[in-house]
Amino acid sequence: MSSYSGAAARALAPGPVSFTVDVEHPPAPGAGPEEATAPTLRLVDFLDARGIRGTFFTTDEIARATPALVREIAARGHEIGSHGDRHIPLARRAVGEFASGMAAAKARLEDLTGSPVEGFRAPLFSLRPDAAFAIEALHAAGFTYSSSVVPGPAWIGGWPGAPRVPFRWPCGLIECPVPVVRLAGRFLPLLGGMYLRVIPERDASRLASRLAGQMLWTYCHPYDIDTEAPFALWRGLGLFASLMLHYNRAATLRRWTRLAANPAPPLGARLEGATVEVYQWRVQRQGETAKGEKA
Repeated sequence: MSSYSGAAARALAPGPVSFTVDVEHPPAPGAGPEEATAPTLRLVDFLDARGIRGTFFTTDEIARATPALVREIAARGHEIGSHGDRHIPLARRAVGEFASGMAAAKARLEDLTGSPVEGFRAPLFSLRPDAAFAIEALHAAGFTYSSSVVPGPAWIGGWPGAPRVPFRWPCGLIECPVPVVRLAGRFLPLLGGMYLRVIPERDASRLASRLAGQMLWTYCHPYDIDTEAPFALWRGLGLFASLMLHYNRAATLRRWTRLAANPAPPLGARLEGATVEVYQWRVQRQGETAKGEKA
């Protein structure tokens, strides 16, 4: 088994890496929550075989449809977090609806696991300035940390000006931002999702040094390792995006194997008791870039 002080996987990351999974089902025609079960358990088996404890951020849809899956992940020693009551961008939510939905989703996961649920990850990393209402709602619901911000302009949004290391929002909620590298003026989550398997390994190794100084973690979805699923156009996406989300899925576990040479504890354990600075931000006016200053 690997230990948390194992040899570094220098080719893909410059330090220890936590393993996280966003447990959701693909928005492909006819796909349902049950289709996430088999690949999710493969990911659990992968981590267990290497003595690694991960964090599984689970949608409420998965928790309602497959409660036994959530119970098994927790029983095998992994951290359970919430991936939202609905898998849609936060900016499309009403404040009250989001607050009540997250309280119910958190309670359901805690009932299933018998343990407090501390962490949240926004669908599509959609915690951005236009969805800042979610920060206090999550804190009020009892979450202690979020892992939802791309700290800079990104192709899917991002929070320009946010720190690239864990920080605390003024309300007290801790944020563990996505590890990113800057490429073509945008911030790229090099260690996760389709980026982990689409970017050629030689290029990923060349870019990896730019991750230095950040709290490193990788993420994937059950469908990222589902090599048997036929190609399909995803709801709300065009042909190119659907192709990228299907391409080279066999590479995901190969690259996780490289990263597993130097694993870190689950996110909740790494953040527990952490001393982090407060990130003060202000609401931007039209035409401005979000700006923040450390307290």
